[in-house]
Amino acid sequence: MQETIPKRRLRCSIEKFDQDPFFSLVDYRNNLFTSSDPKKIMEFYNGFKSRDELIEWMKERPNGASYIHEVEGEKDIIVVIPTADFNGKYARECRENIFKGLHMIFVESGEVPDPYFNIAHNANVGLKKALEYNPKWIVTSNDDMYKIDSAEVLKEELIKLDEKKYDVIFTDETEHHSKLNKVIRINFFENLNQLRNSKWLGFRINKIRRKFGVRYSILKSRKINDILFKGITYTDPVGFGIFSAKFAETKQGNLLDEIFINNMEESDLSLSILLTKCRVHKIHFRIGDFIGSSFGIGIDRRLRSLASEVYFTYKWESILD
Repeated sequence: MQETIPKRRLRCSIEKFDQDPFFSLVDYRNNLFTSSDPKKIMEFYNGFKSRDELIEWMKERPNGASYIHEVEGEKDIIVVIPTADFNGKYARECRENIFKGLHMIFVESGEVPDPYFNIAHNANVGLKKALEYNPKWIVTSNDDMYKIDSAEVLKEELIKLDEKKYDVIFTDETEHHSKLNKVIRINFFENLNQLRNSKWLGFRINKIRRKFGVRYSILKSRKINDILFKGITYTDPVGFGIFSAKFAETKQGNLLDEIFINNMEESDLSLSILLTKCRVHKIHFRIGDFIGSSFGIGIDRRLRSLASEVYFTYKWESILD
């Protein structure tokens, strides 16, 4: 087992911050941001005066721990799996069933929950480790998956391909993987849609978006959305991506932008893949995903996801406009 030491790893309760000046404002704000109490998360957003101030906090936010565990297997295809618990049921299912026979690199955050966990950071740590073995293909996968097709099917499909000819491989579209999403320009219908789903939450989502100038969001590509919203349609791996090692090397293993915090990092990568005209291909392989089992699907997660929407607009507005 190897360990990547985080830059900084501070703990404090909100109450203790008032008494102890040695805890930084960055960590105090992170305490609010990672709270399960929506009112605390709203307090987090209310503490920033501008978009630039919020993004600066995101850039300064420490990386969580990243403990590397490797499971031996064939190294032409290496699977990178960020996980909260290497010995947990999801990681165990990955190594004993879903990806059995392939070399696996688990990047463990080591705590449940880790207040500084960032899936983009831990995925990049695993990608860099995978490149040390000179594989042909690197698969990045969430840990909370379930088996549809076997690893043998994945291997047989990739063996057919010349890894020098392709950058990114998509799989058969399922409800959650290799699906068509759309970057949309937020308009009246999107604001109304947020209020229709939940007036309490929708009002706060719209308020935060207005305050920080969020102009773009991600929706599923479906007929009604194509009618109501202008935007760009792209294929999103959503938790399961396949990349040639050559492509990963061109990015020095940093495929995902680590400023995003557990949201939109794959949409960001997918949009870049589309607009830079990367060489893509599709194979017949299916895998399932227990959506929300790692990060949850509650109000607190939805509010936290808005920080990444702010950064996404900041990063892409000059191009999308």
